[in-house]
Amino acid sequence: MFRAATVYVILFAAVGAYSPFLQQYYQSLGIPIGEIGLLAAFTSAMALISAPMWGAIHDHLPGSRLLIPFAASVAALGGLGLATAGATPLIVVAAAAFAIGMSGTSPMMDVRVLSIVGADRTRYGWIRACGSASFMVCAPVVGLLIDRNGMRSIFWVMIPALIAAGVAAVALPPRQDAIRPPSLRRAPGTVLRHRPIALFLVGSLVAWTAASSQNSFFSIYLEQLGAPGSVIGWTWAIAAALEIPVMFLFPWLARRFGVEKLIVAGAIIMLSRQIANVAFTTPGPLLVCSLVQGAGYALLLIGGVTFVSRQAPRGTAATAQGILSGVTVSLAAILGSGLGGQLAGLLTIRGLYAVSVCLGAVAVVLIAVAVLPVATGGDSGESGGPPGEPAASDRRRAEGQPILPQPVLEAADNR
Repeated sequence: MFRAATVYVILFAAVGAYSPFLQQYYQSLGIPIGEIGLLAAFTSAMALISAPMWGAIHDHLPGSRLLIPFAASVAALGGLGLATAGATPLIVVAAAAFAIGMSGTSPMMDVRVLSIVGADRTRYGWIRACGSASFMVCAPVVGLLIDRNGMRSIFWVMIPALIAAGVAAVALPPRQDAIRPPSLRRAPGTVLRHRPIALFLVGSLVAWTAASSQNSFFSIYLEQLGAPGSVIGWTWAIAAALEIPVMFLFPWLARRFGVEKLIVAGAIIMLSRQIANVAFTTPGPLLVCSLVQGAGYALLLIGGVTFVSRQAPRGTAATAQGILSGVTVSLAAILGSGLGGQLAGLLTIRGLYAVSVCLGAVAVVLIAVAVLPVATGGDSGESGGPPGEPAASDRRRAEGQPILPQPVLEAADNR
């Protein structure tokens, strides 16, 4: 677990370097806000295609130690291209390479960590919290670097961190997956045909689209309100302050309330933050309200990864996480950044935020419809889960209830 936590720390140092500031970097090159949205949508489309492919390859090569380093190297090369291409057509190629590489690192890391923690998958939150702590430290530091040295400072941190994360990932133990997965072509369809996952993906898409439409332009919005780079970095960092303890407490919260209820709670908290972004128009209150987002983000993210890992058909663990990442990160960014950029050009960023609040409210309803029946046993797919899925034993282990017979436990271990 220590080695996995180390990889997350390094990887999210890179995320903390680029995530709050990349849109500002594009703007500093003279790219208009509408074109920034289109560029973000294009790169998200590349990630949407590549994330399930990374996952399917990982399911077929579960013992490989080189897939995560390779993905991180592709991202680092793309980052180098972003730093040097300027406002030329080459920046599109560089951004696409960066998106393709990053789309593979996160879902493959998630599945590797879920394999390490074993049956109680809620413990994934403990390790993932280390990444959030790294993000919290790195974002304001990079903000200070930007104030002193300009926007290109983000690459001084991002590129070395991606390379170091790839090197550190080599030390992770391989997945011990003895189940023959579906073919590369059929694996995504196997996941999407499973009703609980399909319904959850719809609700998640709407929720993360609402969040993406706000987050994609939040740094620019704060800059318009007069916030310097250091304040922008602190705003993103403070969002992770509450995120970290919630992730550490997630296993206890899951035993107390259930994963599905925590997912719904996360969507509600995210909605409240979106309302605050519309209600307040000065950097100070927005800085304080960033604390709220951390809790919602943690519950929705960790809960979603856990829910999908429990529901994924046998042999498709990485594919399912790749699809989840593709939907919640990439497709949501296509809609949130692409369409959001156009709406922001027409309505202003604050007008866009008002639209996103409506989407967030719809998302709460859709997610509740998708996951709560699973929690109550009303709709859990085929006979309580996907064929051969040991989700019920996972819950019993986590809750201290009697464990299922040994053959089912062996299936869980093989996952």
